[in-house]
Amino acid sequence: MSSDITGMIDSKLADPASRKAIESIIGNAGTISDSLKWIKTLRETGMAESLQGLAYLVANLRGMITDDMLNGVSAILNSLLEILSRISDPQVVDGVVALLDGISSGRLSKEPRVHGTFSLLGELKDPEVEAGLAVAINILKGLGKAGSK
Repeated sequence: MSSDITGMIDSKLADPASRKAIESIIGNAGTISDSLKWIKTLRETGMAESLQGLAYLVANLRGMITDDMLNGVSAILNSLLEILSRISDPQVVDGVVALLDGISSGRLSKEPRVHGTFSLLGELKDPEVEAGLAVAINILKGLGKAGSK
């Protein structure tokens, strides 16, 4: 059997392409050894079967999903990323956090105190209230447009 292996190695070394491949394998022996250890760990922990199952799942999903579906999902993900990038603006985050803190603490319901029509009209003169109402009205307009389609 030893002579069979020696003969096979000799024939492979005689072929320049095979010789180059064997030299590459020998030159990368450390990497190959580390890869084999990693694969062994995956098999021993059961992760190899899990990864194989995921690969089959992805392959099956790819067979079921059309290019139009992928394009639709891609468009949705792009829209979500755009929304997330706008929401992550520090000013927006600070404003939302302050608003939520004010609501949860009850602080926003304490000031200003509106006791009737005249005190409400007085608060409407505040520039911040005026700006907030403009924002609220524009949000309501956008909701109305979206709901009327």
